[in-house]
Amino acid sequence: MSQPSSNPRKGIASLAIRRPIGTLSIASVILVLGLFFVQRLPVDLLPHIEYPQITVTVNYPGVAPEVMEEQVTRVLERNLAAVENLVLIDGRASEGRTNVNLHFELGTNLDLALQDAGRLLELARTQLPQDIEPPRLYKRDPSQDPIWQAGFSSTIRSEVEVRDWVVNQLTPQLVAIFGVAGVEVAGGLQREMEVIVDQHRLRSFNLRMQDVIDMLEGENVDIASGWMTSESFDVMAKTDGILSSAADIEALLLHVPYSDERIRLSEVAEVRDGYREQRLFSRLNGIPAVQVSVTKLPEANTVEVVEATQQVMTQLQRSGFLPEDISYQPINDPVYFIRGAISSVGTAALLGGVLAMLMVLLFLGSLRKSFVVGLSIPVAIMATFALMGASGLTLNVISLGGLALGVGLLLDNAIVMLENIFRHHRQLNKSVDDSAHDGAHEVSSAITAGTLTNLAAVLPFLLITGYASMIFRELILTISFAILATLAAALTLVPLLAPLLARIRFQSGLETSWLIRQFNRLIDTLQDLYVRALSPLLRWRYAVIGIIALAIFGIVRLGAELGNEFLPQVDDGGVSVRMVLPSGTPPHETDAAARQIEEVVQDMPHVETVFSLVGGHLGGGIINERPGTSNIRVQLVPASQRPEMTAGQWVAEAQERLDALELPGARISVRPPSIQGLQFSPGGADFSVTVVGNDLTGLRLTARDIAARLQGFKAFPAWKGLKLGAKIKAR
Repeated sequence: MSQPSSNPRKGIASLAIRRPIGTLSIASVILVLGLFFVQRLPVDLLPHIEYPQITVTVNYPGVAPEVMEEQVTRVLERNLAAVENLVLIDGRASEGRTNVNLHFELGTNLDLALQDAGRLLELARTQLPQDIEPPRLYKRDPSQDPIWQAGFSSTIRSEVEVRDWVVNQLTPQLVAIFGVAGVEVAGGLQREMEVIVDQHRLRSFNLRMQDVIDMLEGENVDIASGWMTSESFDVMAKTDGILSSAADIEALLLHVPYSDERIRLSEVAEVRDGYREQRLFSRLNGIPAVQVSVTKLPEANTVEVVEATQQVMTQLQRSGFLPEDISYQPINDPVYFIRGAISSVGTAALLGGVLAMLMVLLFLGSLRKSFVVGLSIPVAIMATFALMGASGLTLNVISLGGLALGVGLLLDNAIVMLENIFRHHRQLNKSVDDSAHDGAHEVSSAITAGTLTNLAAVLPFLLITGYASMIFRELILTISFAILATLAAALTLVPLLAPLLARIRFQSGLETSWLIRQFNRLIDTLQDLYVRALSPLLRWRYAVIGIIALAIFGIVRLGAELGNEFLPQVDDGGVSVRMVLPSGTPPHETDAAARQIEEVVQDMPHVETVFSLVGGHLGGGIINERPGTSNIRVQLVPASQRPEMTAGQWVAEAQERLDALELPGARISVRPPSIQGLQFSPGGADFSVTVVGNDLTGLRLTARDIAARLQGFKAFPAWKGLKLGAKIKAR
């Protein structure tokens, strides 16, 4: 006979059993919300990271570093030092350029800090030279790195024409894409009208060079003429004065002093329709090309923006907007790597769930029990997605890893709940409803306590500070959401579904199948072996404790010899080669040295594309000139196509070949692939030493002495030189 129920039928589980339609309706709503949010969660490789740093960049072309430091860097440091919550300020002056970095504590509201720094920058501009370029103030945000880059070239058009088409025709099409923050163009030749003045003829007319400059500035403008009104029309007019050709410039008139004469500019000068002196060179696989870099808005979805850019380029090519003679090749497309990484994590989570369900099927030996557990998994996952979307999280490898960990907790809670319900039904001979109520009530507090214990063990990690908090915050939140979702599913869905499925009279016969019988026999054998081994282990308990202590000591010793890394190395095939030449190296010599490096790199195996940007770099979403430098991005074929050579091995071989070139004064470094946007030191180096002082000559000697001492350390096998020029002031 069935035993009567002594449970007063109170609590969440009993409420879910008594209200099956309401419970299933809530589960359906959660499924819909989860599907709604999972389609709208931003997809990226890593969580959004906002470093507590603001940078001020000022360009002053043609000015020596010493002058830059005195007239620009020191002025900026002196004024920006008053920014609130500032921890450290450092500046670097180079030829024609200065950078001032403002460092804050983690957690500082950078939007307010940016406003404060902008106010003080306006005060500093009154003390800066009048002819400098406008200062640029921006946050150090990995989202400002380009998400899509391509090189454009033509076999027919000149470099001037290619750049002109890219700037005036292509760029407006890309800027209009939803989520795109900006498009930067680098390389190629820029059209320029050269006015070569004959000084002797100019003086013969009592004219000065400033007279020519003032005349050109005054004539090359469009002037508004106001409204022209008559009885038949009323229009707004303007004077079209923009100069567009060499003939227009030659026809300009100069007023001769002390007379009423006016002469043409062609009488004292020659006008050439040429191009600006090239100081920034870009090449794709050795062919001159124009680089186009697309950056996204911080809150935009990286994958969606890149895919939209690719679709626009495909449409422009099909419609004929992209000329047939102009070809392009993407050089930086992170979507493949992001989707591959997320797909790998998602596949691992799915495979883990399938294997877990297989083990549940083997241990429980029942299809209906496994179905109850399996049905509660998607509901808990969708609930987690809904909480992630409501909290503004992104779908990345970190958050997906947390979701995969949460699935295991769901199985634990559901199995405990389910087994106890069926124990009441079969062993205690209770009715289906009574076993559901009593079994759920009996273990609800234990499941809740165990789940909250797991939650209590995870939540304190939200209190950690430093860069780890920015990376792993979404991991901890996702795990916490999954834990809460699994608890809710175990307390509601499992007690509801267990009695519903228990009423089904159909028997699959799985419990008596050969597979389940053999598995149960294996478990029984293992249990017997454990019972037999337990008796002697208890008799020799002190020996067992000693062996365990020795094992722990050995594990600690072995663990101390393992390397430590914040995140593992990646191999997406993106290798960077950087060359730095001595200060004052002419642009053509820098370009010639970069060509030699390109030839060596292109001759190496497994190289897909080689893109070079010589004489500058892209930083903060802006192209900056940097004389004497070269940045080469090498894209290797996928790792599956080079199983015999990893990216690290390729980097080591490339470093040896480039060192063998022995370029005079060149410092060449080859860097392996890295996770884009992650940088844990101001210069991006793994280890850096800064020497501070007032005597620049003494600083150089001290720095070279430190470099010589570090040269012999085994910890620095790839030490290639010292980077000088940084000046740090502490607050």
